Amino acid sequence: MQRPTLLVLAGASGVLSLGLMAAGLEPAAPLAAAQAPAAASVAVELLASPRAADVVDAADAFLATLSDEQRAIAQIELKPSLAIRWTNFPGGSERRNGVFYRDLKPEQVDAAIKVAKVALGEEGFARYQEVRAADDAFAKGRGGRGPGGPGGPAQKKGGGPGGGGAMFGSQNYMIAFLGKPSKTTPWILQLGGHHLAINIYYKGTAGAATPYHVAAQPTVWKDEQGNTHDPLAPMRDSLHGLLASLTPEQSKQAKLEARFNDVYVGPQKDGKFPAKSEGVLVSELSDVSKDFVRKAIAAWTGDSPQGAAYMKLYEADLDKIRVSYSGTTDVGERGDYVRIDGPRVWIEFATQGSDHYHTIWRDRLTDYGAEFSF
Repeated sequence: MQRPTLLVLAGASGVLSLGLMAAGLEPAAPLAAAQAPAAASVAVELLASPRAADVVDAADAFLATLSDEQRAIAQIELKPSLAIRWTNFPGGSERRNGVFYRDLKPEQVDAAIKVAKVALGEEGFARYQEVRAADDAFAKGRGGRGPGGPGGPAQKKGGGPGGGGAMFGSQNYMIAFLGKPSKTTPWILQLGGHHLAINIYYKGTAGAATPYHVAAQPTVWKDEQGNTHDPLAPMRDSLHGLLASLTPEQSKQAKLEARFNDVYVGPQKDGKFPAKSEGVLVSELSDVSKDFVRKAIAAWTGDSPQGAAYMKLYEADLDKIRVSYSGTTDVGERGDYVRIDGPRVWIEFATQGSDHYHTIWRDRLTDYGAEFSF
């Protein structure tokens, strides 16, 4: 397939690049430009999708609430050029598929949220709601590094990032269906918005949960009731524990020369895995470190009702997985970056600032259900 345009990234990355230049980091990217083998060229068996039928029912119920015009926007063709149309950046239909929650009536939003709740399960839905809540906090100017969380000093100056404005907030999220929700034929559910891109593939009673991008800014904040929110804490803390558990020699092997200001295989980078895996092999790590690797992987896979099945597959590959990092081992300062790279699992955590994380989980074999070749 043709590589998608980078128009979205180019336009939206302008603000970010200024901050990165000020921090002295290199531009995003860079280990190797080679492509991984095409996922669809390998015969793979999809994982059982225990809630597939319930998701179809919820999707049909939501679509029934829409006008013809809204339905034409929400339900589109299943094809690669539309499947890869997602991003972590804010914005709307110019860069992602679907209808905005802000354009729907309350009962329509409730029906859309029910789709997300059924599709994601308890952990995934909680993360989904917390990422949206983080965007509400960002829009209102709350945030800044709060209590808790390892690594990295607290912000020297109080206050949040200054507020994002009208383009941010939980109503600026979207829902889309690629293909007709069906209990027999393939389709994809997309849930997207700033710092969120969830792509769930269904084919009958089987499916796939990746690409799965979650991020947050602020990373830690307090709501009006004084409750502390830290939506990506399980991911950050397990990776911090992992790096802290390495011996000096293992840490040296795991350290990457390149610096990263974002995830490497992010939006519109489908199939663009580095040609060579780098870092220290999990087989060489202590049992304590291996447990941290398992916890880190589970922090992402647990967001899917298929999480246990993914963990079983990744556990079988555990000794072949490599762990690497860039920046410091604090996993809390701008430029800190951690990667888990295995025969199937690919996870990245990039710290764009002490109050700004980007992450992605991909399954090398079944992104988009291996429906497309990259």
